[in-house]
Amino acid sequence: MRFLDLPLLSPRRVPVIGTGAMPLSDPRHGPDPMDRDTAIAVLHHAFDAGLTLVDTADIYAPDAQRFGHNEELVGEAVRTWSGGRDGIVVVTKIGITRTVGADGDVWARDGSLDHLLPAAEASVARLGFEPDAILLHRVNREQQPFAHTVENLLQVRERGIVTRVGIGNVHLDEVETAWDVSGGTIAAIENERSPRYRDDAEIVGWAGERGVAYLAWSPLGQDHASRLGELYPEFAVVAAELAASLGHDVTAQQVALAWLSASGSTLVPIPGFTRAATVDSSAAAADLVLSPGHLARLDASPAGPGSMYPDDED
Repeated sequence: MRFLDLPLLSPRRVPVIGTGAMPLSDPRHGPDPMDRDTAIAVLHHAFDAGLTLVDTADIYAPDAQRFGHNEELVGEAVRTWSGGRDGIVVVTKIGITRTVGADGDVWARDGSLDHLLPAAEASVARLGFEPDAILLHRVNREQQPFAHTVENLLQVRERGIVTRVGIGNVHLDEVETAWDVSGGTIAAIENERSPRYRDDAEIVGWAGERGVAYLAWSPLGQDHASRLGELYPEFAVVAAELAASLGHDVTAQQVALAWLSASGSTLVPIPGFTRAATVDSSAAAADLVLSPGHLARLDASPAGPGSMYPDDED
């Protein structure tokens, strides 16, 4: 496993590929997607494989009544892992609300100080330790100027709840605002990036220039992950070429993760796992080296239909 030094995010080593914990609490896998012991075993397997950055959020849960479900899983997995807390980089996110409504869960965004402070305290309590960073999950662009939201987020840090803060699902102008308001101390940006969705490329470069971690969520297109080679055939072609030269199987998904990792000096894809086999496949991608020619061909290949979750829909 290769690692990066990203001191704005953590004094710990950051692997070039991380672990997205959301699928372990995903309601699409059923009301009880995975029993707790199995979920923790998957996380332990990921950590053992070197995928020691784990990303969670307070809203990741099978339903609103189990708000915080994923943070509790991640917290237990980190606390019980044989390598210890010091070997794991933990990122969580706040700023989205999820409540029980008459017709199902009701989702909203809240960047107010009255929401962010207790939400951050609750995240720390569920994890059972201070995470390396707490990020604003999504921006409420109708609530108040973004600079005010960033000031509220900084209060989470200044009150001593967490040492580092960051932002998610943001545009370049918002990134620049957060950087200025924070005095150049934003730890991470978590935005979508995959063969399917390739917008905001300028943010990848911006983050790399400043040493800010760029955590790429849904790096395989989530629901499209199993069909990645079919939907984006150039990734399958490169995988076949590499397999022929290396003498072992290479998948389109592994090529996609390696391509993302190579696209930015601080970019860390965070694929999600529910099985040990997909952990192992993703970990192997960390050592896959793509030539400049491969990267150019993949960069030039057609992108997919856009975001998994358009900003005005979630």
